[in-house]
Amino acid sequence: MSLKNFSKLFTDLDSINSTNNKIEVLKNYFLSNKPIDNSWAIYLLTGKSNKRFVSGRYLKNLFSQVYEYPQWLIDTCYLKVGDSAEVITLLLKNKNYSRNKKISNITLNKLLSKTLPDLSKLNEYEKNLEIKKIWETLPEDDHLIFNKILTGTFRVGVSIGLITKSIAKLINVDEEIISHRLMGDFKPSVDSYEFLINKKIKLEELNSKPFPFLLANTFEDRIIKNSINDFQFEWKYDGIRIQLVKRSGNISLWTRGQELVNESFPELVDKMSNIKDDFVLDGELLVWDFQEQIALNFSFLQKRINRKSPTRSIQIKYPIIFIAYDLLEIKGRDIREIKLENRRIELEKYFSTWQNQPKNNISDVFKICDLIYPKDWSDAQSYKEKSRENNTEGLVIKNKRSIYTSGRKKGIWWKYKVDPMQLDAVLIYAKGGSGKRAGLYTDYSFALWKDKELIKFASAYSGLTNNEIKELDKWIRKNTIEKFGPVRSLKPEMVFEISFEKIQISKRHKSGIAVRFPRITKWRKDKKITDANSLENAYELMKKI
Repeated sequence: MSLKNFSKLFTDLDSINSTNNKIEVLKNYFLSNKPIDNSWAIYLLTGKSNKRFVSGRYLKNLFSQVYEYPQWLIDTCYLKVGDSAEVITLLLKNKNYSRNKKISNITLNKLLSKTLPDLSKLNEYEKNLEIKKIWETLPEDDHLIFNKILTGTFRVGVSIGLITKSIAKLINVDEEIISHRLMGDFKPSVDSYEFLINKKIKLEELNSKPFPFLLANTFEDRIIKNSINDFQFEWKYDGIRIQLVKRSGNISLWTRGQELVNESFPELVDKMSNIKDDFVLDGELLVWDFQEQIALNFSFLQKRINRKSPTRSIQIKYPIIFIAYDLLEIKGRDIREIKLENRRIELEKYFSTWQNQPKNNISDVFKICDLIYPKDWSDAQSYKEKSRENNTEGLVIKNKRSIYTSGRKKGIWWKYKVDPMQLDAVLIYAKGGSGKRAGLYTDYSFALWKDKELIKFASAYSGLTNNEIKELDKWIRKNTIEKFGPVRSLKPEMVFEISFEKIQISKRHKSGIAVRFPRITKWRKDKKITDANSLENAYELMKKI
């Protein structure tokens, strides 16, 4: 099958709003195409890879050179469209190619397994000729898919859940089975697709694959109508969610983003490999202060994540620990269907056994999470408010009778997070958005006072309504001081309330601080810029942690 089929799938999925209709479109696509192309389609649709073969800027420059378009005209179009691949696709529609040339019926498999990898081996001149040739021989309807895959910007409004549902419907099996098979390192091939649609695969054949993660919902007031004794309370740590999988003697550390991170944390792999039992644990990976028995800031963990082979000195400087929340499988037995309170009993039993194994002290890399026992809901709120004292983000509340399922299911887990920190800051820069936000200024930078100077301290792009974005966009265009490419410096007149989860010292920033997850929570039209907070106020927040 040619690339045309996948291009049509992309168009259909992008234009359909109904979930059921999307599932039907996906199912029909899988029925109509070869296993190898289905495998690549799943790979792309589930976001397993978004490799960039050339940059968007490279693509625009190439089009300008080949077809003698002025760069300013392409850049102007880009500001309206917000996506390089889409801009070039639209401009290519105006080209009158000699259709005496042979039309390419390249398949999705050939494009991704040969054409694009071969393109990476060429020098710039050869690469330019090859891209031009592909543009001029591909059917016009395939240009957008080619350009998006080429620039690593392929995205479509399809969740992994929709892929799971469509395949489950295709072969008439439970969605949980397909969801599990899709976890981990999915490599496009005929075998991987046949594995996915096989009705008879057993648990042991899934080898190192993690289970789909169970996620927590935001706290709902209605749950306080229930007895406090119906729930299990844990600290909400700010680390990396991990499933620690040991099957057939091999350890695999899988993140929620389905990345295998064994190489970054060899000490954990080594210690857990010595445990005789096979198991699957769900938990959190943190950099840990063993003396104070407290988690260190996420910034310390980032120093470990970014190292594939950390030296012994790095391991000592940034010691990690895996805190287990849940036991999902033990000795080949899947126990996700039993109640949480019973899984907890199993976890404690096996942890006690592992801890007492001779010549393998796991306590320096592994522990099970401490449970919290509030007397009532008011007491639970008190624990939440005190969570920053032990460097956590609040509580996780879990229904004791809940099974371990996939996704963000209602009535199972809740995040009971401490209220965010807030500062009032002045808008000083704005940058144009992309995609659906193309043509509008939607990315903002904010500053705090230091004496009589405004110092940038955070950037944010979320929190405003569509109407507020349009209103602010008009103001930005009228109140620009200077332009720096896509960025505008602005008259310091607008004040916004900025919320964030954490604040810490940072030598990388002029302000000397860094905040985590900044977002706009209120447009303070009632305040003048002299009412905005200062860096001194930011430092005072750090003292309260």
